[in-house]
Amino acid sequence: MKEIILEIFNLQGLDRGLAKCWVTEGEIYFKLKDSHQASCPRCGVLTDKRHARGRWRKVYHGSAFGRRVWVLLRKSRYLCGSCSKPFTEELSWILPRQRKTVEAEQQIIHSLRGQSFKSVSEKEGISYGVSKRVLKRCLNPEQVRWPESGEISLGIDAHSFRGAKLVNTVTEVRSRRPLTILPDNRKETVKRFLRNIPAETKERVREVCIDMESMLLAAVEEELPQASVVVDHFHLIQDANVRMDEARRIEQDAVKQEIPRKIFLVGKEKLNPKQKKRVETYCQKYPSLKEFYWMKEALRSLYRLKSKTAAEKRLKDLIQMAFLSDDAAMVQWGRTLKRWSRYILNFFDHRTTNAYTEGIHTKIKMIKRVSFGFRNVQVYVRKVLLCLWPLAFIFPWLPHYSS
Repeated sequence: MKEIILEIFNLQGLDRGLAKCWVTEGEIYFKLKDSHQASCPRCGVLTDKRHARGRWRKVYHGSAFGRRVWVLLRKSRYLCGSCSKPFTEELSWILPRQRKTVEAEQQIIHSLRGQSFKSVSEKEGISYGVSKRVLKRCLNPEQVRWPESGEISLGIDAHSFRGAKLVNTVTEVRSRRPLTILPDNRKETVKRFLRNIPAETKERVREVCIDMESMLLAAVEEELPQASVVVDHFHLIQDANVRMDEARRIEQDAVKQEIPRKIFLVGKEKLNPKQKKRVETYCQKYPSLKEFYWMKEALRSLYRLKSKTAAEKRLKDLIQMAFLSDDAAMVQWGRTLKRWSRYILNFFDHRTTNAYTEGIHTKIKMIKRVSFGFRNVQVYVRKVLLCLWPLAFIFPWLPHYSS
């Protein structure tokens, strides 16, 4: 009967027996017997020469059946028969200087995957500080799980941690796996991450997909000179929409009449005949809008081309037409396209995008809503990775997580 009880509460296989157990209104207690032998931490010799017993300790073992589970035990001091030095026995299922078992920490981590810190505190009866320390101890953002074989295509993209504070998400877009989240978007942080990639893995990095961020480009070219840098086509079209909308707002302020926004940002092929006619009317009335709208649609059609050669010729023509414009903003747009043209055209080698990274950002937004926001970026990074990484990677030593 005792063995069944110990198995239900994951206390089986301990080096000591169960003395007794009892249940109160909101708690379950297990009192364990003293051990009879222990291994010396210095020489590893097993000894049964006990010469002192410690005081009783109350250790938290998680929750079960709506009650908190406690383990009462005491550690004994032994005298090693080999090195003749005393030592206090060590328990593998309780970390040093902790009042929680490994099972309790695993329960806390399980709960944090889908709940806020406040909900976990109410469920487990622990404080936010305890949950935070367990999370920091169990999860290391620098412990990246790289693909074991094959070429690697990195995706690096920034998202908002809190307000204007940005952090960088790093993914492997070829095998579709999240790698890590960098604590900020500074160049030195990105360079340090890329520099710390294992040498064998670094040689397999063939592509890095980024947005049009000069800092990211410089960091990648310095640390991964063999990798091909690809500008994510989503960000290029997003930049085109921003410029289109800016031209619309300038024209709207000049003529003091409202110009609709949505019909200029939606792809032309998605407009119905009535909307297309409205766009044509506005473009005839406002020639500057026609120029920006044409350029935006031309860039969108660029990605429908099949070959890199055709795309290169088309992009060169678009840049030349931008330079011939009388609008300074259009000329500036042309300079941006020329500066990034090499990396834009690299898309046509393998058609690599950051779509998977953007999908990760959508999931991160949901995690932030469930968690009611964050203030500490280190806690934020670990909490998000806890939800993105599989438990088999966080707890590799557990047999039931090895699948």
